[in-house]
Amino acid sequence: MRTLVVTSADESYAGMLRDLVESLERCNPQPYTALACLDVGLAPETREWIEQHAEHVVEPAWDLPVNEAKRLLRPHLRALTARPFLPRYFPGYDLFLWIDSDAWVQEPSTLNAYLTAAATGSIAIASHDHPAYRRGNELIEWRLQQRRAYFGEQADLSSCPANYWNAGVFALRADTPLWNHWAHHFAVGLAATEGDLCSDQLALNHAIMVEQLPVTPLHTYCNWLCHLAMPSYDEQRMRYCDPMDNSTLGILHLSAKSKHLNIRPHWHHQPVVVT
Repeated sequence: MRTLVVTSADESYAGMLRDLVESLERCNPQPYTALACLDVGLAPETREWIEQHAEHVVEPAWDLPVNEAKRLLRPHLRALTARPFLPRYFPGYDLFLWIDSDAWVQEPSTLNAYLTAAATGSIAIASHDHPAYRRGNELIEWRLQQRRAYFGEQADLSSCPANYWNAGVFALRADTPLWNHWAHHFAVGLAATEGDLCSDQLALNHAIMVEQLPVTPLHTYCNWLCHLAMPSYDEQRMRYCDPMDNSTLGILHLSAKSKHLNIRPHWHHQPVVVT
């Protein structure tokens, strides 16, 4: 089965992109066929660097109707509108593993967990549900407001906020109908907000719920969201860990406001101990 790992970046993510690629290349053997990157604003030198590491480097189009003002202000959003169309961008692959460029792989076995789960035809994905995660009322209300904007008042009860799936890391076969359902609900939401609210993750969650699409839920250590809970660090093992049970985390995701934190791969430098 030909498997493609896909990420995306603009120049502001160049350092994190390098961390991700290096973490993938440390996997031995590599459980995937090739690497691809969506270029949504890389500087020429970074583009040249990623072309030496990735089989495919593509500048995506605007595949869904984001409004013109948003396109001008946030051209990197093309990566979001492209994600439901990965099989079209990269034909010839059977299975796709998406990893945001602000994430990196600590345990290579995590990649196998995603690929094995997705090979059955379901989407392999982790949720925002962990006892250590901070999910205050403001966050839940913000999600509900987005859901109302995209899909109307009747969508308030469409999914449990605790089971909100994170699209920053997922795996999916090329031949599943989920891609089309995802694109459809994304287009509906964009139309409802006149192309101003661009949230592929919201559309994916809604598509999974209303279409009753098959999901293989992976443990949160497969996509640890650092903005919801800081990992602990085991100096003896040189591994970032679940702060509650000290189990090793598979993928560290510098999501949302955690990008400035010193949670970089341990082979780069001795990290700051976080609690």
